[in-house]
Amino acid sequence: MELRKRIAFLWALVMGGFAIHSLADLMPLFWSEEISVSDAGTAPVGMLVFMMTVSYLVPVAGMLCVLYSSSKTALVVNAVLGVFTGLFCIFHMAELVSGFNPVQLAILPVMAVVGVLLAVDSIKAARK
Repeated sequence: MELRKRIAFLWALVMGGFAIHSLADLMPLFWSEEISVSDAGTAPVGMLVFMMTVSYLVPVAGMLCVLYSSSKTALVVNAVLGVFTGLFCIFHMAELVSGFNPVQLAILPVMAVVGVLLAVDSIKAARK
């Protein structure tokens, strides 16, 4: 598969992984099971904006850079975004150590692998 198409595909996998990661804790609802809801108040707006940026805007920007631009600058921007995403996925997976969640065990390691592959391929594309 061509490198640019593979990078775009990996970006799509990252977006899908974040979506499934968010929905995984709601899966018991399909079997009419109870899910617990924290009564800690509202989520901080800054954290919501950060997660929306990481899970949607960064992958879309990476896809646009790799698919619609042939400039070296766009490939370097894509590589920076890819490395950021790969590191984020690794550190996010590391949260399994402090708060083990078996539901996320199948998702987060795969996202970390996809993030690392994305970073490696993005760096390869930027070096060409």
